[in-house]
Amino acid sequence: MNDQQPKFTNVAAFVEEYLGQVYQRQVSDSSETVWCDQWWRHVEAVSRLDALWRAWEQLHRDERGGLSYWLLQHADPHMSRLFDPGGPFKYCTVRNGHRDMLGPLPIESPPDGVFTDMSGERPDGWQYSSVVEFVENYLSMIYRRQVTDLSNIAWCPQWWQHKEAVVRLEALWRAWEFYRQNASQGLSTWFLKHADPQMEQLLNPAGPFKYCTVRGGHQSKVSPLPVTAAAAGLFTDPEPE
Repeated sequence: MNDQQPKFTNVAAFVEEYLGQVYQRQVSDSSETVWCDQWWRHVEAVSRLDALWRAWEQLHRDERGGLSYWLLQHADPHMSRLFDPGGPFKYCTVRNGHRDMLGPLPIESPPDGVFTDMSGERPDGWQYSSVVEFVENYLSMIYRRQVTDLSNIAWCPQWWQHKEAVVRLEALWRAWEFYRQNASQGLSTWFLKHADPQMEQLLNPAGPFKYCTVRGGHQSKVSPLPVTAAAAGLFTDPEPE
């Protein structure tokens, strides 16, 4: 975080002594706002709340606007994701407790040679050697969603068959490797500014996985956008600087 001693010793203390007292919501008899009192059983909740705690430890020391910035730019978006009935606490209720019914996103490993391993050329300090390793060992574990029997969310276990998914997920992996090195706001920023928007596009039923299902597998029914060649001379190369 920084050289100053953190106020809370860990994320659990932060949630119990601060965050849970600040965000007081009706979560007992509501289908619009969900919460799991055993939040620590959900890997996405742990990741988000840990990132939220680390950002708070830095920003609350800024007396000019740090706490307001933390609330609006970090806490509210993260808590909105956690309170979402379709999010990580989907099957949990305060009355009935934790229900462990969401598994990692279904993944099929690509055949050898589809991706080139970066282990020999990746920058120093990078944790994952390829986008495949990142998706299989991290991202699919974090974003646990019900994608099997729903029409409002889509996922393809053979995500690597989709050019858009490959581009988005590789960009997401590279951003993660960069932002995680910022111990205070890095992972919170990565979640909110990169992962959530990218995953929203990929999980969109009208997106790149439109005709794919977890049960039915990959379907090659989406083609590149049709393009007619531009008339000769319509565009010119820019003058060299």
